[in-house]
Amino acid sequence: MSTAAPLFLATSLVPGGDRALQTAAVESWRTAGFTVLSVNAASEIPALTCDYPGVTLVAAPATGERLAGKPVPYIHDLLKSLRRACAGHGAPLADCTVGVINADIHLRFSADDIGICAAGARDSVLLGPRVDVPSMAALGAYTPTGTETYSVGYDYFLMSGNVLEDFSDSPFCLGMPFWDYWLPLIALLKGRQLKALLAPVALHVAHETRWDNSIYVFFHALIADVMEVCRISRERDKSATSRQFDLLYDILSHVYADVFARGTQAAKNTTEPDPAGIAALAAFYDRFQEVVVHHIKSRAVPLALATKVVSTTP
Repeated sequence: MSTAAPLFLATSLVPGGDRALQTAAVESWRTAGFTVLSVNAASEIPALTCDYPGVTLVAAPATGERLAGKPVPYIHDLLKSLRRACAGHGAPLADCTVGVINADIHLRFSADDIGICAAGARDSVLLGPRVDVPSMAALGAYTPTGTETYSVGYDYFLMSGNVLEDFSDSPFCLGMPFWDYWLPLIALLKGRQLKALLAPVALHVAHETRWDNSIYVFFHALIADVMEVCRISRERDKSATSRQFDLLYDILSHVYADVFARGTQAAKNTTEPDPAGIAALAAFYDRFQEVVVHHIKSRAVPLALATKVVSTTP
């Protein structure tokens, strides 16, 4: 049994996707010292076995295909696979560094950076935004300028293994909206420290992103899950602060229930919701997203890495 504290990254590689891009991404993770797990529908694993021999492939017990229209894995199944990997290694969960990452993110960590991340991830969640580049060739030619524009959302997270216990099953899936808000927000509400890796160490070849109406399902899931965590917390805490929070919670619950009903229930003498109700619900979701983004970013402390990233060839 190995005694070194392990590094595990979970993703979901896409069969038939850009093999060169995903291979370069996986190799960048392995170069940084991570053991890579890919959680996929069982039907996808045979094709991936040949293309990615250095990756541990895990069959997902279920997928979000009914909602997403494709067999994307649930985030909770990636987190469970990480916990099993830690247990198989034999190290205490708190001594393991684990993470979830999108399959097309190219990491450029130095050995010193990995040490800083492993120490910083203890009892915390590290937030990893990306920097977009225009092409595969640009990955190798990329040199930091100090004026990078980072993504609004996050493409990878690192944490110590004991933080995995904070997350329950949810509808959120890798490759679908809002999992990258749900994960840090739940961790924050459970009392974990958020730390932002604002360094150009995660590169992504830009591509068009399209969402369908399933985005509203995930919006609702995000609000419902956050409110459930808050409800449980207020039942456990009867302090004055909690009583003051109760009022805000009740206001939000009432307002959202009303807006949700008007935006989803059929209007009088019709089988469809009133267009004004749909517009009000969409506006509510937009404002909620703005609050969530601000809340996460304002409470994340920066974690400085050790070295500048130099140009490499993927």
